Amino acid sequence: MNGNNLSVLGSILNRRVLCPSLCRSKVSDAAPEKPKIARIRKQKAATEDSKDCSVPKDVAEYFQSKDSSILKLFPPTILRKSSQNTERFYVSNRATAQHIADVVSRDLPADRLLVEVNPGPGLLTEQLIKRNVKNLRLYETDVSFETHLKSFNLPPDALRIADFNGLWRLSYLDGMDSGRRVVNLLQGVPNKRWDDDLSFRLFSVIGSVKFLRYLMNSITHQNELYSLGRYEMILVMSPLLFSHIASTKNAGYKLYRGSTIVFQLYFEHEFIGTVPRKHLLPWYHNSGSKKLRTLHKKLSDDGAEEWYLVKITPRKNLYEHLLPDNLTLFTSFMTQHYVSRRNRVIPTLEHWVPHCAARLILNGNYTQRPSANAPADPLPSQLLKSESLSSNDYIDKMTIFTEFGELTPSQVLTLFNEFINWSDFHQSPFMQAVDSQKPKQRSPRTHCTDEDDALDEAIAPSTGQSVSDDKVQKAKGL
Repeated sequence: MNGNNLSVLGSILNRRVLCPSLCRSKVSDAAPEKPKIARIRKQKAATEDSKDCSVPKDVAEYFQSKDSSILKLFPPTILRKSSQNTERFYVSNRATAQHIADVVSRDLPADRLLVEVNPGPGLLTEQLIKRNVKNLRLYETDVSFETHLKSFNLPPDALRIADFNGLWRLSYLDGMDSGRRVVNLLQGVPNKRWDDDLSFRLFSVIGSVKFLRYLMNSITHQNELYSLGRYEMILVMSPLLFSHIASTKNAGYKLYRGSTIVFQLYFEHEFIGTVPRKHLLPWYHNSGSKKLRTLHKKLSDDGAEEWYLVKITPRKNLYEHLLPDNLTLFTSFMTQHYVSRRNRVIPTLEHWVPHCAARLILNGNYTQRPSANAPADPLPSQLLKSESLSSNDYIDKMTIFTEFGELTPSQVLTLFNEFINWSDFHQSPFMQAVDSQKPKQRSPRTHCTDEDDALDEAIAPSTGQSVSDDKVQKAKGL
């Protein structure tokens, strides 16, 4: 090291020694800071209207102009605007309660159980009692309504504090710890054979597709609600949720989904009428939600005015077309092939059973064309009433370009039954894919494909989860 390097090094060391002293001199010369004085907030004076301060302004104004006594029957926490992932809604109009009571009690046998989910203030319950409905059971989620509902002098076991619409959540938790939450909730509900008459009739307002998925899972796995036999449900749902179960292939790939096909095969549905959306509490609005697709946006806007009254019933002749032992195979068939409805039928099935294209293209059932004199019967975009089920419904002309999204539910069932009856089916890789899916069979999203996530965001675009969903997320991490 020469002299020049030493001089440079010395200048650097001197600066490092001097700089801290300069900094200290600046800090010491600075004026001392004044101590902060903690602010004490004055308590708000209690007023007579303090209980109503949490009621949304638009809700209060609407019911003041209609029937202000309705709001006094609700806790203020329920009246707050909720997000679109809410699963609890309450009938809050007396005229609507009368209309629903007429529909629910129509042709109801005296010995058949009628289940009302989330009666809340009891507007519908009161109308059902006036119509001499004796065999009545109530499932209420919020304990704050218990005292008011007991004032109707119902039998001791007629009221239960339980979340019936959250059966999907209880079923998932039972699968994790082998619990009996669902069994305890359904205790006392009569059970019958599948071929017998209906077991019970139920009314509920649903706001989530998860409840419908639970109904499908129960039939697929033949447990829980399925063990009670066939039932009849009269549900109030949004137009967007109705499109999830009633859309046809002409509705487009965004609405005609794999779970739509499964639902239409398992259940019969019928559109009954409409219910004003403002007659259901709580309200919500779309502010802050994600941007929806065009079709979803239109259905969501329609749901701001009216919701649909729909009756659904499991098909009595389901096992004549789809054997109980094949339900799990059919679920895997839908999960594998309806990830995208643009998947082509023949190339996809060739992946499982090589050289099967000739069996479909040369099959006389697929090559025959409809007669020229046959009248055209185009399907509507949504079925107001379900069609009859058939396992002998072949597409007019099967080609290598035919997509899964072009098939109707009956045509999908026909293709599935032909697929599993091929001689080399049981040695195909499809069976290995079915075995790999068995650990996921308890999931509440069994019938949900990847593209079904978009529908969930459209039905419940709020980014925040509810408290009940948080419990499920915590349970997954255990």
